[in-house]
Amino acid sequence: MRITSITPMKDEAPFILEWIAYHQLIGVNDMIVFSNDCTDGTDMMLERLDELGIVRHLTNPSVFNKRTEHHRQATRYVNTLARLKRSDWVVSFDLDEFICVNVGEGTLQDLFAAVDGANVITMNQEHFGSGGLDAYEDKLVIDQFEYGWAYERSYSGKTAQRGTKSLTHKSANAVYYANHSPRVGEADLPGVKYVNGSGAPLDSQWLLEDVKVLPAPYYGYDLVQLNHYVIKAAESFLVQVDRGHANDASRDIDFKYWRKHDNNHVHDTRIQRWSERVTQAVAQLRKDPELDALHISAVKHHKDRIAALLDDPESSELYRRVRRHNLENPGIVPVTTSDP
Repeated sequence: MRITSITPMKDEAPFILEWIAYHQLIGVNDMIVFSNDCTDGTDMMLERLDELGIVRHLTNPSVFNKRTEHHRQATRYVNTLARLKRSDWVVSFDLDEFICVNVGEGTLQDLFAAVDGANVITMNQEHFGSGGLDAYEDKLVIDQFEYGWAYERSYSGKTAQRGTKSLTHKSANAVYYANHSPRVGEADLPGVKYVNGSGAPLDSQWLLEDVKVLPAPYYGYDLVQLNHYVIKAAESFLVQVDRGHANDASRDIDFKYWRKHDNNHVHDTRIQRWSERVTQAVAQLRKDPELDALHISAVKHHKDRIAALLDDPESSELYRRVRRHNLENPGIVPVTTSDP
């Protein structure tokens, strides 16, 4: 079974090996990765992973057509590739997102068995906050950040809603794999069995457009969720701000963005069932001398960039505000818990 992932990347080199190791362990076996305008060795690391047959690395079309909406450009281009026609399942998601299967042994095969023939599975984001962590460390992301958004709570507006990404089987006859969900032609809707992350049925009519969010009560986390490590530690957030928004250069990632996402109201460690195996898999990848050197260089670059940003008055002020927010809003006493 070919399970294909589509992911754009820019300046995320320190986190690549963990993300790849984890998703290969749960069953993703055909990774297509686009890169653009990299300064930290992301593109070189992906090139080496391509040479080793681990990913397929492509330059994002945004590089040569001079467009700034990098995610959209990659999505448009990948839909022209014959490669997707060979895939049994397709999913588009980002490097800061981890597919967390909460059923069986935690593999995608366990998820597919649990949804009773569904051919579009919408995964809802579970946003993880900083957990009060300030310093960047070269440790597993899935081990460092354990606190996230309360599942049923509204964090903006009156209705609780969560972002989506979707696993789509070829039997759904998608006419286009959008960033969040497939688009299906009206004539093919009768052949679509569309479910949420708890396996509950959803209206396939929604798939006439890209389904970017699901409001309550339509989202669910029982079978699968998308762990979204959206801000990480305060120091890494400075680098994220410096990198900018992936789809709109005019949109700021700033203190307001931190305050929106740094909610640590539920303790969720379900993904950590994989921690030991991910550590071993990363170590196996780093047995390649070139890949190991690239990872070491990426970590150094990340730390050097943090140091430079802390010397910048504007970035230093942002860091001061973020740290003060951490102290005043620790939020790490769980409202509820989802420990294994």
